[in-house]
Amino acid sequence: MARGGHNASRMTTTTKTKRAILIDAKTNSVRFVEVGEYTDIYKHCGYETFTCVGLGKGETLYVDDEGLMNGTDFGFEFEDYGQPLMGNGLILGSTASGNSKSTALTLEEVARKVQCFKRPEGFPMFVRTAASPKVG
Repeated sequence: MARGGHNASRMTTTTKTKRAILIDAKTNSVRFVEVGEYTDIYKHCGYETFTCVGLGKGETLYVDDEGLMNGTDFGFEFEDYGQPLMGNGLILGSTASGNSKSTALTLEEVARKVQCFKRPEGFPMFVRTAASPKVG
């Protein structure tokens, strides 16, 4: 996928910042962040390309498009999504026309739906973290 993923051109239509939720799988935490341009997704999440996962109810999850191929050793599972997602994630709301807007989800809602995992050094399989992500 090209740098910027699916909605990159739509995110540059306005410079107004939007409230997003960062799922930091490496630290097993979720927190609010501000996103103005699509490049802020790279800054917050730490990857170079992204793809989008529709969560329903006008919410979109941005994840590393190359996370399964680039050696990332941490990630998360999101409730009702059928596969692990590597690296960190970022949730923004979406309008009916596909533009981004602030998420309507709370940190607590996201924390309940996320299970982070990591791959210990020298171990070929992933190990789930014991607790839900920290909020804040």
